Amino acid sequence: MGLMDTLRGWFGTAKEQGSELAGKAKEQGADLSEKAEPYVEKTKDFAQDTVDKAGAKLDDYKDKAADTADAVKESAADAADAVADKASDAGDAAKEAAGDAADAVGSVVDEAKDKMDG
Repeated sequence: MGLMDTLRGWFGTAKEQGSELAGKAKEQGADLSEKAEPYVEKTKDFAQDTVDKAGAKLDDYKDKAADTADAVKESAADAADAVADKASDAGDAAKEAAGDAADAVGSVVDEAKDKMDG
């Protein structure tokens, strides 16, 4: 039975020492947690500030992009109107020139007929 008593003694001592170590670890963990709390809060605040600033920048960029897109659309519409006006003017000039040419040809034909008839 001496062996059993020795084993019980060892396990009892180990259990006691394990409990003491667990208690110390728990105290140290609580102590570390308490010491880390301000840094955790600072990190949370910094992260929130960063997110807020990034959100504000994104809103600014979104507004600028929308303004730029509107300006591009307006410029494109103005350019299209200018091209349409020039094309219309060119078409009108071509029609007028064709009409003048037709009148001139008609006059030449009429003169040629008059000369042949007469």
